[in-house]
Amino acid sequence: MSRSSAGMRTTGDVVLWWLERVEQNRATSDSYKRSARSMVRKNIVPAVGKVLISKLDRRVLDDKLVWPMVQDGKKAGTQQKAFQALRQAFLMAEKTGRIQVNPMASLTFKSFHPGAIGSKPASLSRVDLPALVQKLATNFDRDPVNGLLPLMMLAHGTRIGETLLAQWSHISLVERVWVLPELNCKSRRQHLLPLTPQALALLARYRQALPDARTQADWVFPVRGGARLAATSASSMFRTVSGGKWSSHDLRKLMRDCLADLGVDYFIGERLINHSLGKVSETYLTRDVMDRCREALERWHARLDECGFSIATGLDMAAPASSQNTETLEPSGALAFS
Repeated sequence: MSRSSAGMRTTGDVVLWWLERVEQNRATSDSYKRSARSMVRKNIVPAVGKVLISKLDRRVLDDKLVWPMVQDGKKAGTQQKAFQALRQAFLMAEKTGRIQVNPMASLTFKSFHPGAIGSKPASLSRVDLPALVQKLATNFDRDPVNGLLPLMMLAHGTRIGETLLAQWSHISLVERVWVLPELNCKSRRQHLLPLTPQALALLARYRQALPDARTQADWVFPVRGGARLAATSASSMFRTVSGGKWSSHDLRKLMRDCLADLGVDYFIGERLINHSLGKVSETYLTRDVMDRCREALERWHARLDECGFSIATGLDMAAPASSQNTETLEPSGALAFS
C-alpha cells in the first residue's frame, strides 16, 4: 500500500509520502530528487520520523533536528534545506487533505537561525582565469572527448545537470543557438544560448574526435553504449581536473563575475546564467534580448581568447559570428536543430 493511501500519524509518514511524490514527478530534476532523498533519509527521518504529527512543534524540531545538526557541524544552509523539505512535505499534505492540522505552518527557519545565511565562497576568482583557461584548453587539445564539459560550462555558465542533458538536436547551426528545454532547466523555463564562432569551433573539434560509435548517439556527452555521461562520473571528472580545489559550480560563478567586469548589463548577465528575474525584470528584457546576449557572449569569449581559449578552438582570434563557416560543423547532419 502506498503512503498516499495510508493514514498519516507520524512525521515520517508525511515526509516519506512527500518524497515518493517528488521521485515520481517527471517535471522534477534528477539532482533535486537525489538531494531530497538524501535529506529525508539521512537527516529528517532518523531525527523526527517517529514523532507524532500532533507532537511536532518548535521545541521538538530544535531538540531533535536543528540542534543535533548544529552539534554535528552541519552548515546553516544544510539545516535550512532540511527545514524547507519538512515544511514543503507538510504543506503538500495539508493542501491535499491528508492532514487536518499543519504544525509547520507558523514556523520559519528564522525561528531557529535568526542570522543571515552566507553563501559558500567561490573557489575561483578573476585572477585564476588565465591559468584556468590555459589548463582547460590544453586538456581539451590533448583529449577533446573528456575535455569539452568544463570548457562548455565556463564558456556559457550552465549548470552541470543542464549541460549533461544536452543533445545534438538542441543545437542549431542555422540560428547559431543552443536550446536548453524547460524540463532540463532548474528554472523550468526554456533557455536559449547564442553560439559564438569559438563555441561552434569547439563543438566541431569535439565531434571529430568522438569515437565513431558515439557519433550516432543523441547526447552531446555520450559514453560507451550510447547513454549520456552520468552526473557522478562528471563530478569525478571535475575532481580530477581541479585536484579537488574547485567544483563545476565555481566555473559558473567565475563566468558571472567576469561578465560584470566586462560591463555586461546586469539583467543580461542574469539571463545568460538562467537566473529567475521576476515578472517586472522580465518585462525589461525586450525583443532584442538574444542580440544582447550574443554580444555579451562574444565579449566573454574574446576575453577567453586572450587567456588561451584558441588552444582548444583552433581560432586565432574572435571573429564576427556572421563570418563563421558552419558547414564544417555538420559531419553527419547531427547538429541541425529541429
